[in-house]
Amino acid sequence: MSGGLAPSKSTVYISNLPFSLTNNDLHQILTPYGRVVRVAIVKDRESRKSRGIAFALFLDRNDARQCASQLNNTKLFGRTLKASIAKDNGRAAEFIRRREYPNKSRCYECGEFGHLSYKCSKNALGERVPPVKRRKDRKKSDSKRPRGSGVGAEPYEGTNSADDDVDGEEEGEEPGLDSWSAAVNYQTNLLSQSSSTSSLLEPNRKRRIRQDTYFSDEEELEEDV
Repeated sequence: MSGGLAPSKSTVYISNLPFSLTNNDLHQILTPYGRVVRVAIVKDRESRKSRGIAFALFLDRNDARQCASQLNNTKLFGRTLKASIAKDNGRAAEFIRRREYPNKSRCYECGEFGHLSYKCSKNALGERVPPVKRRKDRKKSDSKRPRGSGVGAEPYEGTNSADDDVDGEEEGEEPGLDSWSAAVNYQTNLLSQSSSTSSLLEPNRKRRIRQDTYFSDEEELEEDV
């Protein structure tokens, strides 16, 4: 895949967003720039209102760079957006930590029953068509690792990343990509698969893959909105 796969280089930090935007709204805005793996809007811990800050993980780092470049200083609903590639500041644990969402019968944006966030009336840009979900063969992966072991274990069915101030998309964009850690693992696996051919040609050369830590913008996240 062009540009390679590296979460630390393919996540866009966006600030000064309109407070009314939801994860689904932002996903629709960013989709034209490339394949969006995940979107997470930072919210106030107490009020649960948007702080106008978000992170968007792209599958391709070139798409992320293009998004950051073209989105920066553009206006949206009267506000001038700021966008750049996110920087790792050592706060990975806060964004990798998962929360459980066993109830799929209610919308996580408004809390009402009868619809999911894709069709929530709070979406300023209207409904978003849910992506087609594709199930992978879990038997092979399950046989290689114990259930619930380590970061990214059991990334399917009702899991989400985040500390209390980051709301990601509960319904997920891809099976196994509904947590930050799962997205990192997914990209690492793709990188391993893409290098298998070259590994056969160079048997003495081993590729070492280090899982990237995740990030936020410390100063922006610590200020009050």
